[in-house]
Amino acid sequence: MNIKQMKSMVSRFRNADFSGVQDPFMRAKAQKLQAKQKGFTLLELLVVITLLAILATGALVAYDGAGEKAQSSKAANTTAILDQGVRAYKAVTQAYPNQWDNLANPKTAGQPMVGIGENSPVPLNLQEILGSLNLATAASDVGGDFNNLEEYFEEKFGMDEVQHVFGTGVGLNGSVEPNRLHNEGTNPPDGTNGAIETEYGDFGGGAADEPDYISILASQAEARNGDPMACSVGVAGNLINATWDDGTGSGTAGVANPLVINSINDALSTQRCNLVLALGFGGDAAQSTVDSAAGVIQAPTYSSALVNPAESYARYVGLFLLASGEKADTSADFGDGTSVLVEENFLPRPRLLGFIDTEGNTIDANIAAATQD
Repeated sequence: MNIKQMKSMVSRFRNADFSGVQDPFMRAKAQKLQAKQKGFTLLELLVVITLLAILATGALVAYDGAGEKAQSSKAANTTAILDQGVRAYKAVTQAYPNQWDNLANPKTAGQPMVGIGENSPVPLNLQEILGSLNLATAASDVGGDFNNLEEYFEEKFGMDEVQHVFGTGVGLNGSVEPNRLHNEGTNPPDGTNGAIETEYGDFGGGAADEPDYISILASQAEARNGDPMACSVGVAGNLINATWDDGTGSGTAGVANPLVINSINDALSTQRCNLVLALGFGGDAAQSTVDSAAGVIQAPTYSSALVNPAESYARYVGLFLLASGEKADTSADFGDGTSVLVEENFLPRPRLLGFIDTEGNTIDANIAAATQD
């Protein structure tokens, strides 16, 4: 340290506020030195340097985690605004926005779009809570209104189209950013790869460009005595309790945690099986609302230390409750209406539970992260 730097440090010291120093001895010493008009002794200079180091450390501690808290606060605010916007649109038009993003691999069971584990643009945290449903098979097994998917989604949701990413996801235009993978204009298909927009009645058609699977919030439940309930739709074989990833990035299916759905909505008990669609609110879903006075003009993007929009799908995910089962006392009581969701378990009108960010965090979780000490 040269003389000029030492003079600068002394000047900063004389203008510093030491009222926040908790040690009374150090605080008194600092204030006494500040009042001193003559030069400092070597010992006093060492004291000055020590005090400045204490202040600098305190400042670092105060700002530690500020970036993460700001991101959580922004995510909570965005989630609330998007939720309110979609509900307002539904109230005015009696329909939800159209053309949401299917995050599941539309042709392969139990996988996210475009690869598995770390090879998929769907962030791993989201893979660990989402799963897949063979929509046409489940609808046929349930019967009733759900059997005709075209009418069911158009009349009960006000939706008639959904967007998918087929194959490798690389269409005629080559690689595109993850948030635009579902857009046919940006990512036109080459026949087997790229973005394809279909109607809900196209599920289960069998053709290479017709989807089979749709993304859901994986559901697992427990009987009152703690027995696990293998939640399914229509028949026992249409399981909805498996997630896409076990947390290792291998793409191996895991078993859903009953607390996940319960944390999103307390009314959805850990002792009930629930069918919840999980669809991304992408750019085309927002664009479908522009002709309404209650339009949600933009699809917000989420980013964090774990989610880079340049590498990962980063739209917010809407959760729609279609059906909710009954409680069971023991595994011997399992059957229709408990572990298997049947026609009478389906809601007269599907209900928007809310939105989660692309890491799977609810608005409450983000608020808690933004306000924690």
